[in-house]
Amino acid sequence: LTDEARVDPYDPAQGKRNIMISLFYPIKRSACMQTSQVPYMPPKTTAFLDAGLAQYRIPRIFGSIKLQICTEVVEEASKDVGKFPVVLLSPGLTFTRHQYNAMAQKLASTGYAVVTIDHAFETIIVEYPDGTHTTGKPPTHWDPQDKEKHEALLSTRAEDARFVLTQLGDLNVVKKLVPGATFPFSIDKAAIFGHSFGGTTAISTLMRDSRFVGAINIDGSQYGPLYDTTHPVLLFGRGEPSPRNRSNNPTWQPLWAHLKGWKKEVNLKNCEHTTFCDTPLLTKLSGMQSMPVMEKMLGTIDGERAFEVVMGIVIAFMDKALKGVESSGL
Repeated sequence: LTDEARVDPYDPAQGKRNIMISLFYPIKRSACMQTSQVPYMPPKTTAFLDAGLAQYRIPRIFGSIKLQICTEVVEEASKDVGKFPVVLLSPGLTFTRHQYNAMAQKLASTGYAVVTIDHAFETIIVEYPDGTHTTGKPPTHWDPQDKEKHEALLSTRAEDARFVLTQLGDLNVVKKLVPGATFPFSIDKAAIFGHSFGGTTAISTLMRDSRFVGAINIDGSQYGPLYDTTHPVLLFGRGEPSPRNRSNNPTWQPLWAHLKGWKKEVNLKNCEHTTFCDTPLLTKLSGMQSMPVMEKMLGTIDGERAFEVVMGIVIAFMDKALKGVESSGL
C-alpha cells in the first residue's frame, strides 16, 4: 500500500510511504477446495534471519518452515470476507511481520481478519511484489535512550496503522487482497496489538484514532504522549525469573493512570522478550535441542506451551473488545 499523502521520513530517496502487509482471514473447511504448504517467509527475508541465527551458532530454521493455507476456495467463499472484525498486528522494532505469521494465522482462525504490517526502513528487510527490497537501519541506530528518535518513529508507525485501516475500508483495495470480495471491511471498530515497540505502537494508535476500540501492548515500553482512553487495554509482560511489568517498568506506571476503561496486566513466567513471536513455536516444531543461547533469547518455557498461552489470552481479549464476549481466559 502506498500513502500518497506522506513522504517517507526514513527513505533516502524521499519517496512516498510504502507499507507491505499480509492479510490472514478464515475460510470454512468445507469451502476450501485445496490446501498448500507455502514458505513461512519470502526468500530474502529467510536468508537475512537465518544468517542472524547462524551468528549465534543456532541452526537455520526459517527456511525449513512451511505454512499450510487454503489456496483455492469455492466461488462464494470470499464474497463476504469483509464481515470479519479487523485486527492489526505491529511487529517489534526491526522485526519483520513474517515473524508473527503463525500468531496471525491462529488468531484469524477464530474469526478475525488479521493484518500484519511492515514498517519500511526500520524493519530489517521488506520485500516487495516486484522483487525489490529495502533494508532497515541497524538496531544500534535506535538507541533506547534517544527519546526524540523513538517518538518520531512511533508517530510514523501509528500513521502507518491508521492508513492501513483506512485502506481496508476501500473496496478496490480489498478486491486486490481478496479477489471476489463484494464489500470492504468495517473500519469503525477495529483492534490492534503488537510486540515490543509494536505494543507501544498499538497503545499510541488506540489513543490517536477512535476507530480502534481495543489494544494489547506485549512487553513494550510506552513512549510518546499519553491520552485518556475508555477502551479496553491489556498490558502483557514477563514474570519471574526475568520480570518486566508495571512494578518495574517505569513507562507502564504513568500509562496505567490514563486507562479509564477495562484494563488488565498479565505476565508470563519463564520467558524472555523474544518469546512473544513465532520463534519459540518454530524451534519446538523443528526439533531443535535446547541450548543456553536459545534459553537466553526465549526463556525456559516450552515453545508450544508459550504459543498456546499467549494466543489464548490474545484471542480472549479480542473476543471481549470486538465481539463483546467475556472469557475465562482473561
